Amino acid sequence: MPPRRERGFDIAARWVREGVVPGLAIAVGRHGELIREWYGGKQSAGSGRPVDASTLFSVDTITRVFTATALMRLVERGAVGLDEPVRRLFPILNGPDKREISLRHLLSHTAGFPATDPAEESLWSEEAGRDQHIASAAALPLVATPGARAIVSTPGYWIAGALAEAVTGAPFAEVLRAEVLEPFGLTDTVLQPGPEHELRIARRYGRGRVFNTAYGRALGSPAAGLFATARDLVRFAGAFTLAGQTPEGERVLSAATVEAMVESQTGDLPVEGAPFGAVGLGWGIKGNRLAHETGDLTSSQTILEIGQSGCLLWADPASGLAVAALANRELATGWVSDPPRWARLCNAIVADATREPSDD
Repeated sequence: MPPRRERGFDIAARWVREGVVPGLAIAVGRHGELIREWYGGKQSAGSGRPVDASTLFSVDTITRVFTATALMRLVERGAVGLDEPVRRLFPILNGPDKREISLRHLLSHTAGFPATDPAEESLWSEEAGRDQHIASAAALPLVATPGARAIVSTPGYWIAGALAEAVTGAPFAEVLRAEVLEPFGLTDTVLQPGPEHELRIARRYGRGRVFNTAYGRALGSPAAGLFATARDLVRFAGAFTLAGQTPEGERVLSAATVEAMVESQTGDLPVEGAPFGAVGLGWGIKGNRLAHETGDLTSSQTILEIGQSGCLLWADPASGLAVAALANRELATGWVSDPPRWARLCNAIVADATREPSDD
């Protein structure tokens, strides 16, 4: 029997061949198990090392769902509550308009923080430390009353990461390792990559070039600092199609926690700043949005997060599929939207994964 044709991977190969992206990694899982993968192009433009299964990509804002997962494991243990005012544990978040901000607000992007910190680029250029980034985020004036708007926010997740540190008394990188990376079996995901990872890291092209530097990588942003392989991301997302279990049957989240994380926390509020029909706790939710990045063949239950570095991660509880598509060209260049490349790729991947062998 001839090998099955993978239409999604044909599309990916064309992107690389035509220079749309320097490099690309795709992994597809079903019910937590890796079922397909494809790698092409270079880790850096020109004569860089080839992208392969070990390549680490800056996954940028996909980091947020890892931060949310770490905090939800702390909620499970009774260390913090979703609806407690954050200022009880994190007094720097002061001011009368911020008194009622809760962890639920932070994780669902409804705290009222702006999408970005206007001081971010100057903080990067000054190589400001984590404490300065956190203090800058905490001092930002709110642009909405908590709970009134859903604004996908980087500053909100700087605060969430600081809250995890306040609850545990440990650095955020240690919290993430203990609560997510080790329990989920993610051996190729790292928050603060060191020299030993250098040869495996795909160079990032676009505004976020700070993540190509030793400073940016060491910063360990709880909003955007993670580096990961496509395989690890699919393994992580797959747990949300298995009610909180790994493929080996180890429980990493309770079924109740998974349900809370993938259900809408935003009601009828329009989501500002991301292609989400709603927001759960950490995850975006496709909902009834049309012309969606995850394509036309994913269900309304599909959960997703997008990395501004050029990365997409989604899982569909209806089909059990999870997909990670990681590129090293930033979204701000417009390469995924005109034409709608991600949607077309995902349509083909879903069709490939759900087609019986005899259909070919």
